[in-house]
Amino acid sequence: MQRNIAINTASSNTAPSDRPDPSTDRSRRPSPATSNRTPVYWNEHFLASRYAFDTTRKSALVVDQIKEEDLNVELVDPATFADETERLIGTVHDGAYVEAVRTGEPLDRAESQGFSWDEGIYPMALAHNSGLVAAVHDVLSGRVKVAGSLSSGLHHARAREGRGYCTFNGLAVAARAALDEGANRILILDFDAHGGGGTRSLLAPDQVTQIDVSTNPFDRWTPEGSDSYRLVDADDYLPAISDALDRAEETGPFDLVLYNAGMDPVTDSGVSPTTITHRESQVARWATARGWPLVYTLAGGYEHGRYRLDDVATLHTLTVKAFA
Repeated sequence: MQRNIAINTASSNTAPSDRPDPSTDRSRRPSPATSNRTPVYWNEHFLASRYAFDTTRKSALVVDQIKEEDLNVELVDPATFADETERLIGTVHDGAYVEAVRTGEPLDRAESQGFSWDEGIYPMALAHNSGLVAAVHDVLSGRVKVAGSLSSGLHHARAREGRGYCTFNGLAVAARAALDEGANRILILDFDAHGGGGTRSLLAPDQVTQIDVSTNPFDRWTPEGSDSYRLVDADDYLPAISDALDRAEETGPFDLVLYNAGMDPVTDSGVSPTTITHRESQVARWATARGWPLVYTLAGGYEHGRYRLDDVATLHTLTVKAFA
């Protein structure tokens, strides 16, 4: 592996008036990435909230590890996609809920995801969603086959409220971005410990297939059409992942895969770090063999028991390494 890293933050200083007009042809928008290395989207707005929680802080530690290990990726600022992402959030979430997150009023709705509201919550959630929208644009443009975003706090959010530390549902927002760019069939692989019931509630099963392997019953959901939902324990985890990938292949092909690569099966459910390393390698090999464009995101992973936030970041970096 080539041992270097490019950090492209040129778009950090982009004024709102300089951002691309969302009404223009989105398929022609140039990528802010500048190399053929795997683009990984992040900026400091991912940390914008004063409220400190794993979801709002761990991405910076992953960035530190990417730099320390000199991984063959390009860190890219997704700021040029913020206006387009705001538009897409408005197609997924109720306008009154979005305004509550922006303003803090009414407070119970602004805090429905479980965070104490502050004025940084909205730009933080917008940035996490913008990273996914930018990554989707990269892979659907054909420039790269794989892109990542260091986003989390996504798949439990509903249309009118947040839930389970998820403010805006970036997986649903990313799927809408892909549909806008001409994708017809989208696959969501959700391997977070918890179910992705929020995502399933927001997207049409005839356009988006969701395959979910969970280790905790929170936010479980009922499959429709080609969907699959399995709740398993640690001993059955890798066989369930293999079955899920086989199911995805049987129901494909897909124009886009969105991979919610949670690490909370380790931190919260007793799956071993060795097993999760095998999972990431397996998904990466599967994606390469299929050749379907793929976007990954961090998803869950929390300080719990012997796992500190640095340990959680190390686990998330396994995903970045597998797809570099």
